[in-house]
Amino acid sequence: MELGKLTRRMVAAGSAVAVALVAGVDFGTAAQAAAPSPPPGAVLSPDGRRAAWVSDDAKSIWSETRANAKADWRDPERLLSIRGTVGKLVFSPDSKQLAFENPRGDHGFIAVYDVKTDQIGYVDPSFGTDSAPAWAPSGRQISFVRSYPGSPNQSLTEPVPSFGPWAPPPARANDVFTVADILQAPIAYGPEASGDGRSIAYITRAAYDRGIYFMRSGSPSHRIVNYPDDDGQELSQLAVSRDGGAIAYVRGSSPNSDGEILNPASTPDPPHREVYIVASRAGKPRLLGDGLAPAFTPDDRMMVWVNGTSIMSAALTWDKGKLADVGSPKPLLTVSSGSPSNLRFSPDGSKLLYVRSNGVEVLDMGTYTTAAIAHTGASDANPVWSPDGTQIAFRRTVSGQPWTIWVADAATLTPRRVWQASPGLGSSYYALDGNPTFESQPGDQLMWSDDGTLAFVWEADGWRHLYSVPVAGGTPTLLTPGDGEVETAQVTRDHKAIVYATNIGDIARRHLFSVGFHGGATQAITGGRPSQWAPALLADGAVAYVEGSYNVPPTVYIRDAVGNVSKGGPDLPDSYPVNQLVEPQPVTFPSSVDHQTVHGQLFVPAHPTGCGVIFPHGGPSRQMLLGYHYYDTYTVLYEMNQYFASHGCVVLSVDYRGGIMYGNAWRTFPGRGGTSASEYQDIQGGAAFLLAQPGVEPEKVGIYGLSYGGYLTTLGVSRNSDIFKVAWDMAGNAGSAAIANLASWTAPTLIEHGDDDRNVNFSSNVAVVNAIKAQKPQLELATQVMPNEQHESYMRFRDLVDVYDTGGQWMLEHMFPSEARATATTAP
Repeated sequence: MELGKLTRRMVAAGSAVAVALVAGVDFGTAAQAAAPSPPPGAVLSPDGRRAAWVSDDAKSIWSETRANAKADWRDPERLLSIRGTVGKLVFSPDSKQLAFENPRGDHGFIAVYDVKTDQIGYVDPSFGTDSAPAWAPSGRQISFVRSYPGSPNQSLTEPVPSFGPWAPPPARANDVFTVADILQAPIAYGPEASGDGRSIAYITRAAYDRGIYFMRSGSPSHRIVNYPDDDGQELSQLAVSRDGGAIAYVRGSSPNSDGEILNPASTPDPPHREVYIVASRAGKPRLLGDGLAPAFTPDDRMMVWVNGTSIMSAALTWDKGKLADVGSPKPLLTVSSGSPSNLRFSPDGSKLLYVRSNGVEVLDMGTYTTAAIAHTGASDANPVWSPDGTQIAFRRTVSGQPWTIWVADAATLTPRRVWQASPGLGSSYYALDGNPTFESQPGDQLMWSDDGTLAFVWEADGWRHLYSVPVAGGTPTLLTPGDGEVETAQVTRDHKAIVYATNIGDIARRHLFSVGFHGGATQAITGGRPSQWAPALLADGAVAYVEGSYNVPPTVYIRDAVGNVSKGGPDLPDSYPVNQLVEPQPVTFPSSVDHQTVHGQLFVPAHPTGCGVIFPHGGPSRQMLLGYHYYDTYTVLYEMNQYFASHGCVVLSVDYRGGIMYGNAWRTFPGRGGTSASEYQDIQGGAAFLLAQPGVEPEKVGIYGLSYGGYLTTLGVSRNSDIFKVAWDMAGNAGSAAIANLASWTAPTLIEHGDDDRNVNFSSNVAVVNAIKAQKPQLELATQVMPNEQHESYMRFRDLVDVYDTGGQWMLEHMFPSEARATATTAP
């Protein structure tokens, strides 16, 4: 193997043997010297050709090999590193695989490393703790012990995980389309514009592939980056150079509390979060290094990005508009503590603005000196340059006081207060959604006009609306009146108006409008039955955005100043069921106790079969739409609602209290969550509304949800198994609320969870499963754990399909027992 890779592996492992080797071996003569024998305690494979042992930190497995049982040992190498720790090692009878314990705190797996494919798999992973692996003589099965606190240990024998190609599950009984057919739909994330406003780039995901598309105004789109291997490494944080000649992006997730990057493919070498740059015309992506938040200088001569406490940089060389060379990365600035964020170059590129440790700082690009805006006792955020680069506006928060807008002179950094929110409603800042598709870099919260006016969002009237105020100070002007809220906003390139996405006038959708900084009539840019979001403003009055309808997933479009529209790729696959989806209807109904009006989306199948499904979204700070959603998670859940509808189920998606876009009073309704769970009465009201729909049979009603929706799902069956006959909980934070109602919990329940969840603690469902196993073993409970997957279990297409196909079949099989499903009729 490569010497550099061997050295890196040795140092990373923390093994005493490895460190000694790195320090003591003369690599110039290493080829002539025999490698040391494996350390005491190493496990020898049955054929005698491989030894394996656990590193000192128990995070890795090291190995030595030899040509035959009597030959000298070769140099040791790190075989793999893994989340959790490594326990007992056991080779398979044929020496081609290595099983081991993988404890992870309150749960643990039996893992298997396959030597030929260099892959790690897991043996029937669960919420329990598995130990003592032993191979069957055939090498096709592994026996082990599974334990749950308070329950007798189980002795299990399960198949060895497969390391061959994965194929989606076959069509099931009465399938109009499969779960994989609809989940493969391509998703386009929010576009990012070039500095000159004449091109865009955007990230896509389609089944196994993640990619980046490039599109110039007036020209077709084309894919410039493609990762087709379904390895679960996401793309995010696009930056486009001034003239669109290059795109930078981040590959890999943010770290968890242990500093680990998501590794859903369980690769033996854990991934990094890395910054890449690629030419938009042709070329191969070039790795710049670990980090995030890439940005181009306004003159395109340099790339910068953040890596820990440093702002890194790389010089760029161009030849007739083409990216010719990228210099070696080097630190531009290293701070003593904290991490720089929210990088913003001044319009002329002479200064770089960033936030660190709740304060705003400026780096002079000529002298490489820094200065800070004084913020003693205050927290400053969201800085933005004025169009001429002479001033910096930012938001300031002081504990116990309403938030304020301040402006600092760019030369002296002397700040002055421009405006302060009034006490009461709106005194706490309720931000624009600065990352409208979860994949972009945070957008601006304050917007400058060309005539010294600042626009911002404020919730003074109970709705998140745009306001403006002169930089000199004064009374704010309401720019976007009406019932509904502004979700995202951007300033036009001439700084004379604002383009924003809102549900004002169409409460269950999103559309784009523009308004001047001084108010007046708003102008509609988009409309109709689809929703539009994530605007990127281009030259000559053009705007790029994403649109999703009830049967076309999120797609990027460019609309020019006269209304001509160009569509970006990718195209829908032939097997996507574009003509077999139902258009959801907006509905309202009363909650069960206080009779508040609740909004929802009703999916009515063409051929009902008697089943009904309640779907509570997650968050709870979410709103579902009458079609595809701007968050990929809710695009997937929308597709699952369509799958149930294709089986004849009437589906009701409930926008319960605590959700967004219905005003402050709904979002902050008292008694949400915990044991009070005032929002649960909205679920009960939805169930009553669902049962009143024609043909819905009480014995065929189920409930499912993800995250907070999973919490409401288990709360529903633990309180009302008389209503909900089957449940499917994905990564719900059920905890004590569900455990407290075990006595009345009788409905069959499936619980699925990825154990590298960064949103909901995996341990919460460990506690629920442990309680059920110990206190109510008669409950029909199924579980599916996805090792190393995150909250939504969607980083890999195969994981996504496995989770949703399992859940879909669980629901349908319990709403339609096998003898009944054979006669159920659905659309042909």
